[in-house]
Amino acid sequence: MQFQWVAGIFALCSLITLLIALFMLLRRNWFAGWLKGMIGMLALVASVVLGLTALNLNGYKLLNEEVTVATISFDKIDKQLYKANVVLQGNAVEMPFEIAGDLWQMDARIIKWKGPFAALGGTPLYKLDRLQGRYYALEDERIRARSVYAVSNPDVGFDLWTSFKTLSRHFPWFDAEYGSATYLPMADGALFSVRLTFAGMIARPENDRAEMAVKEWD
Repeated sequence: MQFQWVAGIFALCSLITLLIALFMLLRRNWFAGWLKGMIGMLALVASVVLGLTALNLNGYKLLNEEVTVATISFDKIDKQLYKANVVLQGNAVEMPFEIAGDLWQMDARIIKWKGPFAALGGTPLYKLDRLQGRYYALEDERIRARSVYAVSNPDVGFDLWTSFKTLSRHFPWFDAEYGSATYLPMADGALFSVRLTFAGMIARPENDRAEMAVKEWD
């Protein structure tokens, strides 16, 4: 479920400020027109920022106590090279990625509400960020090719999560965190689920091949 009511508020504010901008910019009279023009330009900028915020917020999802955000299965292509098949929550489309290495990890961006927003029942939001591979051996990690892929569409206009993180230093109303699942081994035929909780990300084996790979790695 999308965080639609917050995105809707930003979209409504964007429309209102756009109407104010157009009203001010289309009126005449020099000084009054200049003053109104300045106000109109500010309203226009505010409209764009609010509109982009609404659009980018719509790319986030609600974080419940524990939610499965993705499943990932692996097919071996070659030594230290796998095809990772990722299916995101609520999306039946399989996204294939070619991952070099021995281990895999998925990351997410999380926005948590604090103060009055939390008191109003604001539920944390999340957006999956990237999938990456890693090698067992330090020497391989230094010289071999690395694999990093985005698993969600980038924000439009500006980075919403980074903006929230910057603002959180000055306004104690929200917090922006980065969650990462523990690195786990890749293996031919292995299936894992990726779950997100308030405490962070968890990756769990979901079939015998995945459980065996984890035991062999441990």
